[in-house]
Amino acid sequence: MSLWFLVLAVSIGGALIAAQGPIYTRMATGLGGAVPAALLAFAIGTAALAAILTATGGSLPRRADLAALPHWIWLGGLIGVYVVIVSIFAVPRMGVAAYMVCAILGQLAASATYDGLGAFGLAVREISLTNVIGLAMVGLGAILVVWR
Repeated sequence: MSLWFLVLAVSIGGALIAAQGPIYTRMATGLGGAVPAALLAFAIGTAALAAILTATGGSLPRRADLAALPHWIWLGGLIGVYVVIVSIFAVPRMGVAAYMVCAILGQLAASATYDGLGAFGLAVREISLTNVIGLAMVGLGAILVVWR
């Protein structure tokens, strides 16, 4: 897979992530709350993944494979729930741009920490002064976007 294809795919993913907050907010309004909206969103996602698994001839993981995974791996689904529910409350109050810049700031700060620590089985990647300056600039940008 080419690097440019991945850049395009990730950029489209970022655009779609920005659309999630307003979509979930409207879902929550129509369904009577954040939890029913999150449940519907995850049900749709589960159905789509089941269809992809079936179409590609894949199979469900075996119990032994699941048992062999580190315990922290199960946080992935809970993190998704947290992000959906927070977006439902935050987007109508702060707007999509402010929500996204804060989310991106959190992602970048955490990702630098994860790289520096080699968290989750990743290779350790040094955090340079340039990285820290870049993160500080994103933080300043977040302040400018949120502060109206």
